[in-house]
Amino acid sequence: MSNSARGRKGGGPKHKSIEALLAAYPGESDPKALIRRLAREKVVYAKSKQWTGPPYCPKIFSSIFGIRCKEVEHEIGGEGRLLLYPDGKPWIEYRKGRMEERQRFTIFHEFAHTLFPDYCRFVPHNHSPDGDVADPDKPFEHLCDLGASEILLPLEDFRTDLVKAEWLGFETVHSLRERYRASIDATTYRLVEVASDLPCAAVFLTDQRQDHPGRGPLWVKNTANSRAFKSFIRAGITPPWDSVTIHCYRNGPEISRPAKETWWINGKPRSWLVQAAKLPRIADDPNYPKVVALLFPSSYGKKWRPLLTQGSLSESPSSSND
Repeated sequence: MSNSARGRKGGGPKHKSIEALLAAYPGESDPKALIRRLAREKVVYAKSKQWTGPPYCPKIFSSIFGIRCKEVEHEIGGEGRLLLYPDGKPWIEYRKGRMEERQRFTIFHEFAHTLFPDYCRFVPHNHSPDGDVADPDKPFEHLCDLGASEILLPLEDFRTDLVKAEWLGFETVHSLRERYRASIDATTYRLVEVASDLPCAAVFLTDQRQDHPGRGPLWVKNTANSRAFKSFIRAGITPPWDSVTIHCYRNGPEISRPAKETWWINGKPRSWLVQAAKLPRIADDPNYPKVVALLFPSSYGKKWRPLLTQGSLSESPSSSND
């Protein structure tokens, strides 16, 4: 994650919209925490206007705040974009023919742009695949992704569902993604964010070598981890040759069985209980991750169950190491 997304403490150049956001809320220094709070406030207001779910409809949500959504077939430069009518009112275009869960996230992502006080100065805002986003814009777009996640998978609802779960593996992820009509990656990110006292991480792997060392066939593209997970898994690391991630990638099951594995991280062995799941193929984005793995403590089981209580699930989720 670029320092420019880490708030004032990170140093370095800031995106103009991030600076404008912090300037609008004196005393705030963490843009991630701030954008989450603002998104949650919108959720509370929408629910007071009878916005119900899950699943929560992005079009109804946007309409509560006076924003119209349009599905379009013409080229818009990405998955979606935020525009302004001549009278200054915003509206959202999103591409036809995309998977429903991608469209839903795109609408919430575009809405999250309106949480920035200067959004009118920079429309249209385009939501594009991560690989197409210019480096200076990545911290800003990441904040919009965080805002979208807060609305798509509201904390109060999602936390309650996690408390009910016996096992926070991909069986639970798939159940939740169907309940919220969300993608597997968005749901996985949210799980490791909210279950903050369980030392777990989500590792997204690509089969695009780029400049990564190692033989592959998979390399870490990006990760997200809970607050309690202490290891740092950098991009480009390869899983063990017999990892469930590779078996899953090579015509294996959609979801693997959990297996104890030892990964070499920064020259040191680290052992985890690992479960893998296939990700959908995105035809126009070959660099999109192909497999996602959940990493738990080797002893993950009943001993961790007491951590999954209402009081221990995070109000301030940790962010991804992307």
